[in-house]
Amino acid sequence: GLVEVGVGLIPGGGGTKEFALRLSDSFYQGDVQIPKLIEACKTLAMASVATSAHEAYNHGYLTKGRDFVVPNVSRNISEAKKKVLELAPTYTQPDKREAHVLGRTGLGALYTVANYASEHDIKIAKKIAFVLCGGDLSGPQKVSEQYLLDIEREAFLSLCGEQKTLERIQHMLQTNKPLRN
Repeated sequence: GLVEVGVGLIPGGGGTKEFALRLSDSFYQGDVQIPKLIEACKTLAMASVATSAHEAYNHGYLTKGRDFVVPNVSRNISEAKKKVLELAPTYTQPDKREAHVLGRTGLGALYTVANYASEHDIKIAKKIAFVLCGGDLSGPQKVSEQYLLDIEREAFLSLCGEQKTLERIQHMLQTNKPLRN
């Protein structure tokens, strides 16, 4: 799972961006997109953890056809090596991707579903929503992967400066338990 919310941050290093891309990939012509957006935001904001590799597919942490589950732990490295050698001869760097984001349309929907959470949890959820929706855009549109990374980084760094985030990080380091402040 992406559990950064437990220490007052959003998933960084491309974690939230990747969820936005996967969400975009799940949209199809005529699709009702808001429920999928709400589910993706909820998964991240609640730091949902998969209890098995197969459940990780349901949460969107793993992608069918791209990610593989090897039940026998002692075979993980050999299976990974086999997959790398299989892909290597024809590998090319993936093209830069674009994501369909919902802008203010999605933000409006997500900002109204905040319910019983601490003020800081709501702030974090709004940062996640901001990235998933592509920021404060006037409406649905395509944005680059780099654009999503840039707004993810800005959201992550802004939370790093929050006193309540610093308190959560310190508490986690001292007690190995999350702090809800």
